[in-house]
Amino acid sequence: MFKQKKFTLDMGISTQTFLQLLEEQNKLEYSLNSGRLRFSFADKSVLLVLGEEGVRSFGAARLPTLPMHFDFLDLTDLEQASFMKLFLLKFQRGGG
Repeated sequence: MFKQKKFTLDMGISTQTFLQLLEEQNKLEYSLNSGRLRFSFADKSVLLVLGEEGVRSFGAARLPTLPMHFDFLDLTDLEQASFMKLFLLKFQRGGG
């Protein structure tokens, strides 16, 4: 899962909710500048660029979507997997 060093993940979350959860969490150290986040993880950097928020419709239901562009060039495969496990634990919502 997530083996590429650069990829985009469409998350079912609004920008506002994501940024609120980001502020509330205490596991991932980060800096934010104009929709670009730089996480410090394993003494290395992970870059995350937030895309433009959209909406996915299912009948009458309208759900937010937020593309997130990840760059893991500095991390080993194991570090990347550890980061994504923690990231998804903190930010993934819903599910089936």
